[in-house]
Amino acid sequence: MKSDKKKLIEEISKAILGHLSGLDKKSAKKLVKTVDEASEDIVKKFSKLQNEEEDDEKKDAKKAEAKKAKAIKKAQKEKAKAAEKAAKAAKVAIVTKEKKTESVKSDALPAPRPSTAAKPVAKKAPAVVKPVAKPATRTRAKVVISKEEDESIPF
Repeated sequence: MKSDKKKLIEEISKAILGHLSGLDKKSAKKLVKTVDEASEDIVKKFSKLQNEEEDDEKKDAKKAEAKKAKAIKKAQKEKAKAAEKAAKAAKVAIVTKEKKTESVKSDALPAPRPSTAAKPVAKKAPAVVKPVAKPATRTRAKVVISKEEDESIPF
């Protein structure tokens, strides 16, 4: 990893120094030193950013796994509840069958009528809003006069 950083530092400094020319020896030494330090800082920040991105990806993967596990647990709980309800319904059905047979034998009551409650209405589709076009010219209002008003108006 260090060799990669060194190569990157050299490439950055060469790219910057390649555009600079015409300096005397003293100024060139100072400039080279400054460019090398700046390129080292850039590489450090770049490697830090890469590490942070990798950590973020790992955290996201862990969160996704936890979310999946939670969804699986929730599905299992729902299945268990459904099975429990089915078992309860089966027990109730057994008990109600016995009671129905006893009540039919003892009382000959007519079957209850189906309720005449209002049927559920289908939901309407949401209204689509259309843009209103502006008229190109002004229109005049039309006056409508009924026959009765027409006869009562003197001309």
